[in-house]
Amino acid sequence: MGLFTAYALATDKMEELKDLYEQINTSNSLSLFWQVCAKKLLKHAMDAFFTSKDKVSFPVCFPLTLMPILKTKYFWLNGEFNPFWSDYFKAAANFPFVCGAPRFIGGRFATDGGAVDNIPLYPLLRLKDDYINGNSELDLIIVLHFHSRYNFRREFKTDIPVLDVDVSICNGFKKRHFDFSREYVNEMIATSREYGEKIMRRLLSCGPDKKNIFDTVNDIYMSEHERRQQHDSADGLLTVLNAVGKAIRNDRSCSKKLY
Repeated sequence: MGLFTAYALATDKMEELKDLYEQINTSNSLSLFWQVCAKKLLKHAMDAFFTSKDKVSFPVCFPLTLMPILKTKYFWLNGEFNPFWSDYFKAAANFPFVCGAPRFIGGRFATDGGAVDNIPLYPLLRLKDDYINGNSELDLIIVLHFHSRYNFRREFKTDIPVLDVDVSICNGFKKRHFDFSREYVNEMIATSREYGEKIMRRLLSCGPDKKNIFDTVNDIYMSEHERRQQHDSADGLLTVLNAVGKAIRNDRSCSKKLY
């Protein structure tokens, strides 16, 4: 669902995304599976959510996993909606086979990129100059994920402040991955908004000074670090698969524009 969130931010459709979550309204994993697979919930949601009137206001990047030879590929979106994006969206939500028939991209089977890179910070730090126009620097990167042990510092060295947030902290690390009841969705939206406003007040108080931003980002991370270390990752299996995907990634062929 990460692509839905990024796309909603880029096209000013956060209210539509909220409505989508509320319409699911089930707290039972079997019921959710039935809606997604038998009733084609995701297919209908994508058909309604991604429309020809959309305009992506800033570059959006998302990964796909290409098979049968495992390959990591990042795709970039920007500007006016293009109908051929639909196949990429459906492939990105198709893990494992929850969105109808398998998708083929460039003659290869394509599925959810979370299998090879569930926290795609890599293209933003390593490949951004080829895909983001202009000479302005990035002031801050905010990474939202469900991996309590994630620490980008083990993988990247960067002079850009990166705030890495395990959003599970908003619900006290409860493992309710399949709870899409309207009541719980609204509770999560409310607690996430409260958390986000608190974090943004701290960040905005820094002003434009990069050192202040760095220090504040590190303070926020350290204030949550101990709590995060006490909990297992919600994406444990994907964490293992990601190690393989990152090991075989190739800068020369792993990224492509779709605009």
